[in-house]
Amino acid sequence: MSESLQYGLSQLKERERLEDLLHARNLQLEKDTAAYKLQTRIREPSPCIVEFSRKGFEMEKATSFLKERLNITNKRSVLALRHQGKLVKSREYCGAFREEPSNCDRFSRYRSADGTCNNLKNPTWGAAFMPYGRFAEYDYGDGVSSLRVASDGGDLPSARLVSLAVSSRPETPSSTSLSNLHMSFGQFLDHDLVLTPLVAAPDGAAIACCPEALGGDATLVHPECAAIALPAGDPFYGAFGRTCMEFLRSAPAPTCTFGPREQMNAITPYLDGSAIYGSSLQAMDALRASAGGRLLLQVTGEGVELLPPKKDLHDGCNDPLRASVDQYCFRAGDKRVNEHPALVLFHLLFARHHNLVANRLQELNPRWGDEELFQESRRIVVAQLQHIVYNEYLPTVLGKNAMRKYQLKSLKGKQRRNDYDPSRSAAASSEFATAAFRFGHSQIPDLIERADAAGEVTATTLSSEMLRPFSLYAKGAAPDLLRGSGRQRAGDVDSFFAKEVTGKLFRSNKPFGLDLVALNVQRGRDHGLPGYTALRAACRGGGSKVRDFEDLVEDMDQGVVDSLKRVYSHVDDIDLFIGGVSERPLPSGVLGPTFTCILGDQFSRIRRGDRYWYETSDKDTGFGGDQLEQLRKTTLAGLLCGAFPEVRATQERPLEVASAENPVVSCGCVPSVDLKPWKT
Repeated sequence: MSESLQYGLSQLKERERLEDLLHARNLQLEKDTAAYKLQTRIREPSPCIVEFSRKGFEMEKATSFLKERLNITNKRSVLALRHQGKLVKSREYCGAFREEPSNCDRFSRYRSADGTCNNLKNPTWGAAFMPYGRFAEYDYGDGVSSLRVASDGGDLPSARLVSLAVSSRPETPSSTSLSNLHMSFGQFLDHDLVLTPLVAAPDGAAIACCPEALGGDATLVHPECAAIALPAGDPFYGAFGRTCMEFLRSAPAPTCTFGPREQMNAITPYLDGSAIYGSSLQAMDALRASAGGRLLLQVTGEGVELLPPKKDLHDGCNDPLRASVDQYCFRAGDKRVNEHPALVLFHLLFARHHNLVANRLQELNPRWGDEELFQESRRIVVAQLQHIVYNEYLPTVLGKNAMRKYQLKSLKGKQRRNDYDPSRSAAASSEFATAAFRFGHSQIPDLIERADAAGEVTATTLSSEMLRPFSLYAKGAAPDLLRGSGRQRAGDVDSFFAKEVTGKLFRSNKPFGLDLVALNVQRGRDHGLPGYTALRAACRGGGSKVRDFEDLVEDMDQGVVDSLKRVYSHVDDIDLFIGGVSERPLPSGVLGPTFTCILGDQFSRIRRGDRYWYETSDKDTGFGGDQLEQLRKTTLAGLLCGAFPEVRATQERPLEVASAENPVVSCGCVPSVDLKPWKT
């Protein structure tokens, strides 16, 4: 073991020498490319991520050395290596990681910013920067860390080839009743639960992986690269002479044990409004106005209230021309806020709503100080977010049967829950974060629609507005976007994807960008996720085993099965993300059995593993009976009407398009929440 640890350290030093060489030769990604934006702006590294990932890399290499020396097979490696790992306890290898909180008493009523002390028996469960959990076992090519391989031991098909084989969306209108607000809200929710950081150079610089950026010198390829090969004659990238798509691996989580590579969640997996407030005390404080319990907002010269600006002109998002007229990208609790304007809309909604709640609480309790007003407003807003997710969003995704099976349905009136279980970790599973909850990528449309007060509709391409949120500075822009997204249908959840994200992702002013489907496939392999058939079997208790492609017709259309058969050599090779979105949806939901199972498990643990869950009967963290009754009157329509009064009317269920069963109603008719029970 001592030799193994020394080997891990030597490999880290080799990597550092390579990084110094790349820096000296200025071999890094061009700043305006999509890959650069993904590494630096979307997955922006922080010093602690850099440090944690280096410790993780070191232990991973030590594990590989030990596995080889002990001649442990891949199938036995997880159990055997973990047993060996119990002997590693020195602070040299564990000291850089999160320490146990020394005192959780101060979080008796209000949750911490970083998720610590939610679980009093295990205070770091659900904390930011902890490893993801696992729904099933690991499937790394070498049993420790390399990307998953095919059933015959060879390479899996290029992730881009998989994307090309299954993802081209037919020119037919969507059949879903869900609105484009559903897609954007799902993304906002995802950003409240998971954030997987990427590996970064010591100075945070982006790492180039493709030969074009490295002068064709294979000796300069970073050990954390997993670039995606583009096929000869690629129907899109071929026109630009591209042969490679940049891909950098997820940062390995530091561990105190030998064992397979783990990845970390940089935010809290609790549904705690971290997308609004941040996942650290420092981030939260930077978003506060420090007066009246409110969050910072900016007011433009035209009187538009927007999120606070992020004024770093070198951040890969801001535009100097826009900055010259005081138009900047935005700051929020989650750094991905600027991905597209409809996502910014939900961040703005909850920031405005928080301030409305804080103002009302101040009216009711004029003696309360800034801290009490902020924490109580945050507590209310998080409760309302939880109610909307479990009462409006999840039923449309999972369907009635799954909501009942996983006990996710919201209670009524003054009813409370007493099923909090401290033995259940809310930690996001890697299968959830890396595959299943990315189903919303199939809902993304090619166009962003807007509708003015007179009903006139305009549209722009999605890729032209990614990381370009400046349109929201115009007066009336937010209400127009809200109306347009509410009337626009989301894409069906299936194996077909918009062209705007299968080659133009984050392209800015360039003709091409990244392929989101290929990235998702490669990310699953990066995380050592088992293939689709393994997860399908795990969700069915091992029953209904798939032996060949034709067995898939039970859950997939024949045309999809034929496409999978053309690109994969064996049915067990199918990637989880692709197999999951290809399943026919269950009744009243949008997902097939496998993704429904993974999401049901995750959202059950998020609810039952949260000591602060809004329906809890706990006397310290729970709400009063009258307060709980009011919180259950919360609707997304009510929040939208309050935060965007110019809209004046919305459908009763904004996550669905208007219909006879979901009529457009005046905001004056939408139920509202009375905060009088909070008067002390």
